[in-house]
Amino acid sequence: GQGGQGQGQGGQGQPGAPGSGNEPPPKLRYIEPPFEVFRELEGVEHAARVLTAKSNVVVSGKSLGQGMLMGIDNVDFAHVGWFRKDLFPIHQNLYLNLLGQYEQAVIIPTSFAEKHHIKPGDLMNITVSGQPVEFVVVAAVPYWPSQYPDEMPFFIANLEYVYDQAPITPYDVWLKMKDGAKVAPLLESLAAKNVDIATVKDVRNELITQKKHPARGGVFGILSLGFLVSVFVSLIGYILYWFFNLSSRVVQFGVLRAMGLSRRQLTGMLLLEQAFTAGLAIALGFGIGKLTSYLFLPFLQTAENVKTQVPPFRVIFDSRDTGQLYVVVGVMMLTGAALLFLHIRRLRVHQAVKLGEEK
Repeated sequence: GQGGQGQGQGGQGQPGAPGSGNEPPPKLRYIEPPFEVFRELEGVEHAARVLTAKSNVVVSGKSLGQGMLMGIDNVDFAHVGWFRKDLFPIHQNLYLNLLGQYEQAVIIPTSFAEKHHIKPGDLMNITVSGQPVEFVVVAAVPYWPSQYPDEMPFFIANLEYVYDQAPITPYDVWLKMKDGAKVAPLLESLAAKNVDIATVKDVRNELITQKKHPARGGVFGILSLGFLVSVFVSLIGYILYWFFNLSSRVVQFGVLRAMGLSRRQLTGMLLLEQAFTAGLAIALGFGIGKLTSYLFLPFLQTAENVKTQVPPFRVIFDSRDTGQLYVVVGVMMLTGAALLFLHIRRLRVHQAVKLGEEK
């Protein structure tokens, strides 16, 4: 969840208040409530202050337009922010450590650095609440949590340094919640402690809403139904194949048993046969399926999604779905093995040999 905080103001009158005349509106002065309150809330694992503000960017006296300044406390953000490991050349904490080592440090997007030929060590001025603040570029990263570099470049800096140079402005509070923890009790606790919350955004509710979207449910329903039908047909075909295969080889099994092959050896032979035929086919099916997914699933993106999707599209295999597939395949193999055991136990050697003599 997120909540903006900041309360109190300077001056006597409100803008446009009766009797204010043509006097300029008083400048707002924000007072920061104690942040420890958020860490002590029930159900909260970690909390972090995150300031986001549109700012003008100047490098070497040249204005480079607007960007989104994000002020953070690096240690808190390391516990709360979610990073995808394959998006960064090195571990994300090494970038956060740079913020801790240099007070004036700023991390910029890779695309912005390449476009304007900015490298680590360059100076940069970013306007915060009308106050120009000087920063030193320490690193460039392709992506950052909650930021979209294609829409607007981001600049990650130390929150305390920003507040040392510019007036305090309301910031967001990012909370890492424990499993099953609710947001409503937090708001009641904060209200009891006289901490006003401007807005609340619960990502978990958004995820639930997206999962219940009709289009998503329809696509997943069709895929699940197709999977169940194909599994059912494959299972029936597998069972029928083994049933008729074993029935047609009764004479062969009888002769082998009469020649001295034990029941255990005959069972092992058939299990190996099953593993080399069905097992090889199943292994090839898994391999070809994964390869096909990697090759063709990226084509499901539309032209617009390719440009705006952050982080970029990737193919993932959910461990839960993969586990269900393994269970289904295991049931199929066990069914075949059970049929095999039953058939061998019911096999009467003398009848099979006699049947062979009649033929």
